[in-house]
Amino acid sequence: MDRNFDKLAGRLKKHIYSSGKGAVRLAVLKHDMLAGISEITSHKGLQILDAGGGMGQIARWLAEYGHQVTLCDISAEMLQVAEEENRKAGQQNNIRLIHAPLQEMPGILSGCQYDLILLHGVIEWMQTPSDALSLLSPMLKPGGAISLLFFNRSKLILKWGVNGQLQKAMSGRPLNPRSLTPVNPLIESDLQPIFAECGLQKTSKAGIRIFYGFFTRMVQTQPSCQTTIDLELQYCHSEPFASLGEHTHLILRKSAK
Repeated sequence: MDRNFDKLAGRLKKHIYSSGKGAVRLAVLKHDMLAGISEITSHKGLQILDAGGGMGQIARWLAEYGHQVTLCDISAEMLQVAEEENRKAGQQNNIRLIHAPLQEMPGILSGCQYDLILLHGVIEWMQTPSDALSLLSPMLKPGGAISLLFFNRSKLILKWGVNGQLQKAMSGRPLNPRSLTPVNPLIESDLQPIFAECGLQKTSKAGIRIFYGFFTRMVQTQPSCQTTIDLELQYCHSEPFASLGEHTHLILRKSAK
């Protein structure tokens, strides 16, 4: 069963989105999206689908550029927060909210085509992560982009090893997943077969939050300063660091033909 974050919205807002690690994640993700998806700033009125968009941080940011965003999520509590924040930001007319699981989007939005589809922190919580791409890629316009962000299994294993959690590191999977540990942490090779099946080509790969949370002294002395973000940006596209972020961000393009 796919994960629903009802009853956890407050915890996520406090411990993730309002924290230093949340600030670094958003800053690097936004920078990478602007670098790899030029349409965000060069075109007006893009049609964007934010699938599993939660509280809508990225949806509001994109709406500020003049785009129309459809945000769907399985969690009513997350959408309630999104609705409140959209109104505060004056973006309620530019963001449509839909309370439904991702699997229902092709039916609910039948006939809709999008310039950009966001899948941020979604597929690792699904029982079958590849379903998201197979269901949503037909809704992507030719030449359109998918911004795919997922929890990185390689970094998780490395952290377990550093912390002496050898049983977890040996298994490569959470043994007793905590409430905020994804059920299916991924690496890029897990998804490559579905990219080909869906006619998607990777155009960019970045590690998101490579150092923050891993370099202990950095967390203690520089929780979210620009120097920390600059370090992340300096290495986010270079291997092996691109494969060692807490999250991996891939930009995928659909053939224009």
